[in-house]
Amino acid sequence: MLITKKIFLEKHIFEGLKEIADTCPTEVIYQVYPASFMDSNNDGVGDLRGITSRLDYIEKLGVDAVWISPFFLSPPGHDGDGGYAVSNYREIDPRFGIMTDFDELLTHAHARGLKIYTDFVLPHTSSHHEWFQKSQRREAGFEDFYIWHNGKTDGSVVGEGGKQRPGLPNNWLSIFGGPAWEWHEGRRQYYLHHFLTAQPALNLREKAVQDASLAEMKFWLDKGVDGFRIDALPHIGCDVEFRDDRLLKPDHPPAEPRWTDLFAEYSFCPDFIHDLVRRIRELMRSYEKPRFTLGEVLSGREGGSNSLPIAASFIGEDQLDYCYTNELVSLTSFPSPHHIVEMVSRINKFFPSWGGNCNTASNHDVARSATRLTEGVEEHFKSSAIRQLLQLFMCLPGSFTLYQGEELGLSQAQIPDDIPYEKRKDVIVTPLGPPDGRDGSRTPMPWLCGAKNAGFSSAEELYLPVPSSHYNLAVDAQENDSHSFLHFTRHLLAWRKAQPALIVGHILAQVVDDDLLILLRYHRDQILLGLFNMGPRERTFSPGEHFDQSLMDQIGQLPSDQNPVKLTAFEVKFFGDMCC
Repeated sequence: MLITKKIFLEKHIFEGLKEIADTCPTEVIYQVYPASFMDSNNDGVGDLRGITSRLDYIEKLGVDAVWISPFFLSPPGHDGDGGYAVSNYREIDPRFGIMTDFDELLTHAHARGLKIYTDFVLPHTSSHHEWFQKSQRREAGFEDFYIWHNGKTDGSVVGEGGKQRPGLPNNWLSIFGGPAWEWHEGRRQYYLHHFLTAQPALNLREKAVQDASLAEMKFWLDKGVDGFRIDALPHIGCDVEFRDDRLLKPDHPPAEPRWTDLFAEYSFCPDFIHDLVRRIRELMRSYEKPRFTLGEVLSGREGGSNSLPIAASFIGEDQLDYCYTNELVSLTSFPSPHHIVEMVSRINKFFPSWGGNCNTASNHDVARSATRLTEGVEEHFKSSAIRQLLQLFMCLPGSFTLYQGEELGLSQAQIPDDIPYEKRKDVIVTPLGPPDGRDGSRTPMPWLCGAKNAGFSSAEELYLPVPSSHYNLAVDAQENDSHSFLHFTRHLLAWRKAQPALIVGHILAQVVDDDLLILLRYHRDQILLGLFNMGPRERTFSPGEHFDQSLMDQIGQLPSDQNPVKLTAFEVKFFGDMCC
């Protein structure tokens, strides 16, 4: 459907536009998953020294900061949840190295102007953690470190060995499936776990538990880290009355409900979290050098969906710097222009000063964007489509996290074709994740196309195998091809930094027809127009049909209506570019 109303921006809009970057700069943050980034000692597992050895590569990408997924001590195998079940926050897992390795990484990153954000798992620990071991024994001072419950006396069940136990405390469900409660025979109580049974929930409503967690944060801040990515932020704590959550569709109850079937009113995001976040902000401000916080808010109350309002509630002068949401990672196919317009409208609604908004299209928990987001696109258009999407994402308001390998256009590794069943490390299925577990996005980075294991390691047995299709996408092969996805990404990141309207500008999005999207980013120093043909057919665009003359004059560079803009399939064109 064509737009008939012309777009115009009154000149007074640009007078005194708030400079969002003064209070919360937008960044591009590069996520590293340590086990699969670079192996320095050839034991088959990536490590901290491996990351250090590739800092030149990361610097050359043009990112501002590096977020490193957990490298702390955690149980091996399933119970470790890929490092997200921490058994000691201050000890580095021997698989990844020793503390001096991290010190060197931090020093070399800072020398290159790169900030280092470490992951901090706040909602829970591993069941192997000393705190949990003491809590399960009811040692003094640790009795209430975790969320324990006696269970329902009117619903007793028979447990292992025929022993009677109370019924489940309520109907809360784990993100990873099944009840969110696990019986502990030694303590004769249930404990809450929002994720794995090996990840008991900390009772962060208690000041002593908050103090202990903040002390773990302070340990790393004192070492010089620039901030934290805070894992699963809304999954901290719960309702003190332990009331049942209600079904989203009570008239059509599922035979076996999952967490996505619930309206998480009581099991999720209690109000006290904001007081805890304010304490975190106070800690960050106690340092002379600025420290930053990035919250993971991928879940909302409606069965995990609609996380934007939850994320926005954590942003402010006395709360977090950024939060990333499920706006992009929840996409399972190529989006339409209408979807993008709706998404921009939601971002503007919940982040009116959207410096705290962070966009992410891929990470270690979801399928890679080059595969997931080109679903529904004809094969010969997929390369153009994924390039277009990265351009689009860089034009959205806020910061962006770029997952390792996304800059190479890596596809999702398939099971069992790329990863045999017996080689899998992760079989956890999450609401946003692939149906066969998360290993497909965690395979090793390919560095050298002609080398063993694509240059990741010379070991015979790897953390995960390198997919055969990734060898030709290796860094060295793309370095030698000026038209490669790697060069495209580097150019795009450098271009973004040169556009004031993308760093601190406002946004307007409209659909011209079913395939053509208009994005206007505007700032007192620049108006940037992006035209996105999000379909397989050629499109033409006549500026005079859609913009008033004053706007056209402010943008500049626009062709006349007698010579309309032509866009081939999945092509993008920009006008008002400050680099021109």
